[in-house]
Amino acid sequence: MLSKVSKDIFNTIIKLSEENIENNQIPIAAIIHDYVNNKIISQAVNIDTPIGHAELLAIEEALRIKKSKRLDDCDIYVTIEPCLMCSIAISRCHFRRLYFGAEDKKAGGIINGPRILDQPNMKQFEIISHIEEEYTAELMKKFFRSKRKGTN
Repeated sequence: MLSKVSKDIFNTIIKLSEENIENNQIPIAAIIHDYVNNKIISQAVNIDTPIGHAELLAIEEALRIKKSKRLDDCDIYVTIEPCLMCSIAISRCHFRRLYFGAEDKKAGGIINGPRILDQPNMKQFEIISHIEEEYTAELMKKFFRSKRKGTN
């Protein structure tokens, strides 16, 4: 069960994701929360570049703000299961926890695909998954349906 803080943060993730779909961008958002100081450090949404993933953008900003190479006093919240690239970045930054909504069966890197935490050289972190799973999965389906129909 999620704490009130985690529920509030995930509601913000959903809001940011919905806004991104309205801007004709993939509905993925990431928020980095400093759990020690109970403060959101950074947030980002996907942008239309190969490495414009919300997780990477939020991580880069959080590292800059904290003037650190690690985020071990932080948790990261993401709309869906992070891809391989983002999963490795999350591991390398030493997050305490990853929270996400729906699984990404095609491109995920945590539960699906390469399952990076099964690799011995990856820093382990706790996973809280399937938050608002149906809704976050539907956001992704809605976005890609509109792309196939050419409506966006």
